[in-house]
Amino acid sequence: MNPGAELRNELGRAVNALRSRQVRTSDAKEKKALAGILQRLNKPPATLDEADRLTIANTLNDGMNALEEAVAAVKHGPFDGYLSALEGLLDNLSGLSGAVHRLDALPPAPAIDSIAPESATTESSSAAPEANRWSTDAPDMSSGTDSISIQPPSRATDFAALKDEYAAWYAACTLRPERKGELDYCLKRLNQGQPTYQQVGAELNIPWAFIGITHGMESGFNFKGHLHNGDPLTARTVQVPKGRPETGNPPFTWSQSARDALIYKGYHQVADWSVPHMLYLFECYNGMGYRRRGVPTPYLWSFSSLYEKGKFIADGHYDPQAVSQQCGAALMLKAVLG
Repeated sequence: MNPGAELRNELGRAVNALRSRQVRTSDAKEKKALAGILQRLNKPPATLDEADRLTIANTLNDGMNALEEAVAAVKHGPFDGYLSALEGLLDNLSGLSGAVHRLDALPPAPAIDSIAPESATTESSSAAPEANRWSTDAPDMSSGTDSISIQPPSRATDFAALKDEYAAWYAACTLRPERKGELDYCLKRLNQGQPTYQQVGAELNIPWAFIGITHGMESGFNFKGHLHNGDPLTARTVQVPKGRPETGNPPFTWSQSARDALIYKGYHQVADWSVPHMLYLFECYNGMGYRRRGVPTPYLWSFSSLYEKGKFIADGHYDPQAVSQQCGAALMLKAVLG
């Protein structure tokens, strides 16, 4: 898959549709709006073919926003299939957005007890050396009299035992400078979706930032997919959890699906929305398998000073040299909360 080339093709189709509409419409306001939208979309076609993932993600997001503005600009007919064409283009871009996200997304980490001996041997021969290696390579987080002692991740899985660890790691983590662009992109998408996250959060007593960050981690901020797993909202979920929502008829709105996903996970019954507990819920969502190896989970700490390498890859195999390309939840949370 070459997402840049596919995106270039889709944007080319969008430009052609908008130019045709600009010629046909008699609405002066729509003509003016389309002129601005076309200027934004009319990028040199070849630049996307070899673009990095962040450039593709930003261009995708801008393209979807532009098409939604084009839909909003239509006030008068005749439509001649124009609106349905824009909806089709939006669906294509949404599908491409999901595909791009899946290239970087972290697969579920196995539970600690489910890691087979051949993939994670005895504690003394596998987990301990990796923990020591991480501890040696990690940056020194001590400063002055208010030093913070950062130890390798605990193998515990209950919140009471991990609360202080989460607090210390959150206080110590800083953004790797070379990842600023990726974090800025995630924050832009969070801000764009904030009104929707707030609406759902107010109904279920869940902080909007927790919902938004979960949306980013699981669906790449794609509002055309289920919060459960990113499957299209045009049908019930196919991937695990399968068949959600159980009630109602597709197509579902994103808010309908999000409410179902959050209730399905029991988050509407959570009373503790402190930072350490939110970090615990994020890690539980992806799995505790990194703790078996003494490695910081990239689901939380990727792009931060506390994570260097090591992740479970698509087939469930752990690769100690693989580096996560997805921004960790902790950095987004820290940026939102300040």
